[in-house]
Amino acid sequence: MGENKHIEEIHAFTKKYVQEIPIESPSLDFTSNLMQKIGELQSFKSAITYKPLISKKAWFIVFAAIIAAVLIPFKSSEESLFNLPELNFSFLEKLNFSGLLDNINVSNTTLYFAITFSVLVSIQIFYLKGYFEKQING
Repeated sequence: MGENKHIEEIHAFTKKYVQEIPIESPSLDFTSNLMQKIGELQSFKSAITYKPLISKKAWFIVFAAIIAAVLIPFKSSEESLFNLPELNFSFLEKLNFSGLLDNINVSNTTLYFAITFSVLVSIQIFYLKGYFEKQING
């Protein structure tokens, strides 16, 4: 019983205290101040620039290295900067892959779906990349 009386006293005190608190209203220039703060945040947001993980120069070097790795061994001149050992691929003639895919049947519908899905995913990735770049750049 004593505990309930104590709770009732606290409730009466808080009710009286809450009634004495004046009602606050925002200032007349609240909206303009808020818009000014939002503008400051927008300028800060535009300061963040998108920087790719791998730069265009690095991609160029990677593609140049791949092309060089493919084309240099087929160079017709006898002189080269370094001598690579001659590879013997004669063991591939012993492998027989002729009947490997004979029992697999893919319907035209599945083939059309796979091609269409691939094209649409590629387009979606292209547009989403542009969308997110616009979001980052503001």
